[in-house]
Amino acid sequence: MRKLFILLVLLMTVCANSYAEPGAKREVRRAQKDSIKVAELVGAHRKGTKIKLDGIVLNKEQQALLLSNIDSLDFNADWAAFKKQRHWGNGLTIGGSVLVGAGAAAEVVALGYVLVGVLIAAFTLGQADMDEFMKPAGYLAVGGLVSAGVGASTMAVGIPLRVSADKKMKATCESYNNATVRVEKSVIFGTTASGIGLSFNF
Repeated sequence: MRKLFILLVLLMTVCANSYAEPGAKREVRRAQKDSIKVAELVGAHRKGTKIKLDGIVLNKEQQALLLSNIDSLDFNADWAAFKKQRHWGNGLTIGGSVLVGAGAAAEVVALGYVLVGVLIAAFTLGQADMDEFMKPAGYLAVGGLVSAGVGASTMAVGIPLRVSADKKMKATCESYNNATVRVEKSVIFGTTASGIGLSFNF
């Protein structure tokens, strides 16, 4: 009886640990996510092709001001180049995926032509003219392969372009965060539509 009781206690302990462990892991993951969110609220971070400073997305004038002096260097022209590169990357990736999709659709239609041709040949005991099914199937199959190949090549160029642009933008934001000479946040958030200064609304 005593051994049975000890065995039950051990089993309950193991079960409790196995249930507690996923909960603990979940808490650790939640804490990591929270710390990342907190980190993103402090300093400059890339948000698409814009910059978020202390959790606030900057407008065009504020962003230009932030980029105008990072360790005494103006990064506005660089940022514009990164933005252009990102747009090219997006365009090539989207265009490539459309071509791949069109190629796949053409292959499906070609397969449909072949199946219909085979069925008709079976029903007519090989007496039907198969050219009217096989020629379009061949054209569609070749066209589909070409389209898919071009699309895949385009995506292979577009995806690295976008990833590279994102990394460069992120590095620029990190440069601002670590800069010894930079435009102060109070100046960036104190800008008006006509430049730096005070704004009075009546």
